[in-house]
Amino acid sequence: MCGIIGALASSDVKDMLLEGLKRMEYRGYDSAGVCLHTGNGFDFCKQQGKLDNLRNALKKNPLPNGHIGIAHTRWATHGAPTEYNAHPHLSDKVAVIHNGIIENHAQLRQTLETKGVNFASDTDSEVIPWLFSDNLAATGDAMQAWPETLAGLEGAYAIVAILIDDPERLWFARRGSPLILGRRGDAIFAASDVMALASLADEVMYLDEGDYGYVSLQACAVHGVDGKLIVNAWRPIPIDSVNVDKGGFRHYMEKEIHEQPGVLADILQAYVQDGAIRFPDANFAHIFPMPARIVLVACGTSYHAALTARYWLERYLQVSVEVDMASEYRYRDPVIGPNTWLITLSQSGETADTLEALRLFKKRRPDNPVLALCNVPHSSLHRESDGFISLHAGPEIGVASTKAFTAQLAVLSLLVLLLARRSGAIDDAQVQVFLDDLHQAVSGLAQLVASDEVEALVPMFDGVRGALYLGRGPCFPLALEGALKLKEISYLHAEGYAAGEMKHGPIALIDSDLPVVVIAPREYHIDKVLSNLQEVQARGAKVILITDLPPEDCPRHVQKVISVPEGDFFTAPILSSVPLQLLAYHVARHKGADVDQPRNLAKSVTVE
Repeated sequence: MCGIIGALASSDVKDMLLEGLKRMEYRGYDSAGVCLHTGNGFDFCKQQGKLDNLRNALKKNPLPNGHIGIAHTRWATHGAPTEYNAHPHLSDKVAVIHNGIIENHAQLRQTLETKGVNFASDTDSEVIPWLFSDNLAATGDAMQAWPETLAGLEGAYAIVAILIDDPERLWFARRGSPLILGRRGDAIFAASDVMALASLADEVMYLDEGDYGYVSLQACAVHGVDGKLIVNAWRPIPIDSVNVDKGGFRHYMEKEIHEQPGVLADILQAYVQDGAIRFPDANFAHIFPMPARIVLVACGTSYHAALTARYWLERYLQVSVEVDMASEYRYRDPVIGPNTWLITLSQSGETADTLEALRLFKKRRPDNPVLALCNVPHSSLHRESDGFISLHAGPEIGVASTKAFTAQLAVLSLLVLLLARRSGAIDDAQVQVFLDDLHQAVSGLAQLVASDEVEALVPMFDGVRGALYLGRGPCFPLALEGALKLKEISYLHAEGYAAGEMKHGPIALIDSDLPVVVIAPREYHIDKVLSNLQEVQARGAKVILITDLPPEDCPRHVQKVISVPEGDFFTAPILSSVPLQLLAYHVARHKGADVDQPRNLAKSVTVE
């Protein structure tokens, strides 16, 4: 979840490392540090808090130049977010940065302490440099000591290490956490994120699960999980990772909300030609037998997109559809029958729980196909799946996902239409009607993001203890997503609920101090939802209604009606999601919260 970068060059790498850290700030972190091999040994600086604290400390006490170094932004797991727990961690011979969790760190710490090691932090990561040092002392050979060190670690990791006696090589390993290599001219890098290298490298190499080795200016030695040398391809760095700025908006989240009309247009252009839907990198969706069962697995916002798609898939395919949180699926003993498709959803393609769920599924049923919907080509999720559909959302920097969510809904709607046509549930004319509505939704989204109507609702959230979101059908997952957005960035408690279940508990919360957001497009049981709204009103709640009803048909005495363009079965949730995102954004900004980097959160959750 943290940001990792190592650099080796013919010149000083300090500014390169800091630039890499800056480009990974969006991932979320609570401390930062840098370590250089300066010729006479290691020199380092670590600071709690934001990267500016590290920069200021380096201005007051500059480090000597070094042509090899490592740097890190930490998201605390083991140990508080303090300076002494910040990375890099050092032993007498090794400096290390680490992302992941070392599950047997307590046992390793105990063993190493009996050998005289005095640990300086509370972290699990600090055992890595000391274990490497111990193996170096025993073998005298880094190429032997490095895999022995990795064999002694249980858990997940992406590691970059430098040695005090070998200032010409960056040592790396990945298992369960992403790591890539990069190069340009006389500089070579290892990083957890292609964004870190966007301004530093021309080419990247994506490491596979279990890969380890070293890089120098002269050589690149990558070993596979079996220990054998392998050759991975160098690829041009993705062009959409290079120039990422706020484009005149106050926050990345605001920018990404406003990018959604263009994202939907790009998706339609990529996958719809002459009225036909095609997914070039997911051929099995076109040619495999229709599934008897579909399992969708995801986390967080992606899970809400999957829940929405379940309504669509069941309606048109008439097959059993199961939606699971990846963190629960991987620890169940799921029953996976034949002719079952797995569809995984992820913004980053590196979400640890989702990847492990995929691996469990493939281990149980290697002949069943796996389809990944992801925003990052060449991610682990892409490489380990049988088919891939890009979300075409472009880099999403704000921790709270917005455009990736609507992109998932758009891609899922096209996938359902493709499968529904294949199954004979709908004909070409019906497909075209739905496609026309999706094209029309592009202008509908543009209308919504340009409106300032939602910002006027902010005073309704002053001094409240939380909020309740209600919806039915595919708008129930939308209620979950709206509540999640408010929680993520404004720190207000919020709960999403199926409107029909409101009387089974949550109604006890309702009074005049509780804002209630009701999502009620005409497509989804409008009469039933409006009845639930009346029950909420009767108990004095402040009601915000998001609907495509004409004004004359809206209930009376609602505090605020947010009008959205009329949507169909697929587009109604896409259109209704924008006011929910804007509401969370404006409330958070009003409260002075860090919108793009909310506390305790990380963009890509690469640990359990």
